[in-house]
Amino acid sequence: MEDTTRGKLLAAAKIQFAEKGFYGASIAQVAGEVGLTKQALLYHFKRKEDLYAEVLKEISDRLLRLVRTTVHSSDSPERQFEDILLGLYALSREYPLDTQILVREVLDNRSRAETARDWYLLPFLAEIVGVVRRISGFKDLHDAAAFCIVYQLIGSIEYFAISTPTLRRMYGAEIYESYRDNFPIELRNQIRRLIDSYNPTSY
Repeated sequence: MEDTTRGKLLAAAKIQFAEKGFYGASIAQVAGEVGLTKQALLYHFKRKEDLYAEVLKEISDRLLRLVRTTVHSSDSPERQFEDILLGLYALSREYPLDTQILVREVLDNRSRAETARDWYLLPFLAEIVGVVRRISGFKDLHDAAAFCIVYQLIGSIEYFAISTPTLRRMYGAEIYESYRDNFPIELRNQIRRLIDSYNPTSY
């Protein structure tokens, strides 16, 4: 019963954090969404920070599973990198709240960064950078360049994913769907052009 309650609280919290960010989210409202009092929620999560940390950890664990599963599915770091980023795009569509929370976290965390104890996305980013460093043409890159390659591509994926409602309204459903269907194709092409620019014989 406790696991079920925690699961319901986390699901309700994800909606609150996605819509309002850390500071705007109300733990009283999260509790109310699952028929509990604020005091009952605090039995499971002592502070709003603990609830938020659990939500971030869940997202981070999902991303890390994607990276590790993909790495074990191929011996080619080029293919691993491509498949990780395409998998990230698929996850952004399957779990749109995750994307909203991550983008809000980048914005909201400015005032909490000095006191943050855990950086849940750090292992995810570190493992992708590790994949990049194993690509033959990228082996001589310094850490900053490898990180920037990863971060720019992830940024384009997250930006497109979070723009879905706006793009659909701006262009209409039919045109938006053509953009959505072409995004992973062009993402793959962009990754391959990038890899080829460092090592023309990579594919």
